[in-house]
Amino acid sequence: MAEQILFVDDEKSVLDGIERLLHGEFSISKAQDAIRGLASIQLFGPYAVVVSDMRMPGMNGAGFLARVHQMAPNTVTMLLTGQKDLNAAIDAVNECHLFRYLKKPCKKEDLVKAIHQGLAQYRKNIAKPCL
Repeated sequence: MAEQILFVDDEKSVLDGIERLLHGEFSISKAQDAIRGLASIQLFGPYAVVVSDMRMPGMNGAGFLARVHQMAPNTVTMLLTGQKDLNAAIDAVNECHLFRYLKKPCKKEDLVKAIHQGLAQYRKNIAKPCL
């Protein structure tokens, strides 16, 4: 079975665009907010890589990815956001063991490269699980 990647963003058009952009490259699941993302992880996880937007209603990306790390510590987490707040970026890195911080808009080749690197890190994580 292919390693699963979960994208979480409150904008359906962004999720649909990512799905079209990466069609055939990866096995992708989508969730339209953090709560649905957490439910997806509980039901279908763990995912190899979880990529989240930062600004979402209810729970921001940093809080969501911190929860992902608690639920599935081997999962590689990335933030894909248009937010330019340096403090938010620092909080995300410190709170949720962030592997990559990617800015929207993100070129396809940059996103594909980051996901491949995330998958390689995930394979290392499951070979030597986090304590």
